Amino acid sequence: MMLFVINQHAGNGKGLLTWHLVESRLKQLGTKYIACVTATPEEAEKHVRAHLTQYPHSTIAVLGGDGTIHRLLPILLETQAALGVIPAGSGNDTARGFHIPIEPLQALNTILHGQRTAVDLIQANNKWTLTALATGFDAEVAEAVNESRYKRWCNRLGIGSAAYVIGALITMFKFKPSRATITINGTIHQYDNVWLTAIANSTSYGGGIRICPQADPGDGEVDVCIVHGCSRWTLMRLFPTVFSGNHVNLPYVSMLRGHDVHITSSINRVAYGDGERTGTTPLRATIRRHKLFLLQSTTSYHHESKIV
Repeated sequence: MMLFVINQHAGNGKGLLTWHLVESRLKQLGTKYIACVTATPEEAEKHVRAHLTQYPHSTIAVLGGDGTIHRLLPILLETQAALGVIPAGSGNDTARGFHIPIEPLQALNTILHGQRTAVDLIQANNKWTLTALATGFDAEVAEAVNESRYKRWCNRLGIGSAAYVIGALITMFKFKPSRATITINGTIHQYDNVWLTAIANSTSYGGGIRICPQADPGDGEVDVCIVHGCSRWTLMRLFPTVFSGNHVNLPYVSMLRGHDVHITSSINRVAYGDGERTGTTPLRATIRRHKLFLLQSTTSYHHESKIV
């Protein structure tokens, strides 16, 4: 039995509006399902845990944002349940990174007819991340956006990604870069004047920022992007290039790849995974292969459909 989890606050109410559209289609199709409309992450966790006790191999379809999905990951990993996604949040980077349609009814079609694919997860500080981990400037942007009033207004206007642009511009003038040591698969890399270190399982974060455009959530490795050795004004000129992924060719951007990443910094940095706070540096992130079943279209990734 399929469970739909609707975050009524996602996207400033977009989750509930999206559900009305999806519910109408489900009734037209005669699909059997259970639905719960939730107001808090704790409420969503309670419903999902209870459902999976009775239906451990079922599909949990989330109508919400990346943060809603993030909170449910530990529960999903306890069973053989599959995650379905109908994006209705501010960033929706899970949908972007895993080739899930943004349009609600197309996303529903993927849930109903897609392939159960086992995808990788990042484990860091005993917490799970599906899309990307941010440490440094990008994490402080996420924190500023989550605490802001403009995020709500951007969602209301249907331009949720703009909240991250506003947050970046505000944070840019307050952030102080620092020294960092990044160890990947045992090899030590040291950098001065580090603005951010992003550890990515999929291509984007922050509402469409293609921070690691070559990342593949089924290859057993994370892609790591380090922005370092540049001035504040150079960073401002760099910023537009991250939406296309062209920043990877710039001299003050280093791209690395591996399965085990350890970060220490001269200033302890907050860390955000899937847009939610996950701790601080020092931080160790490890890729865990094929940990989560995700429903994708049959033309997406074709890694083994088996949980490891």
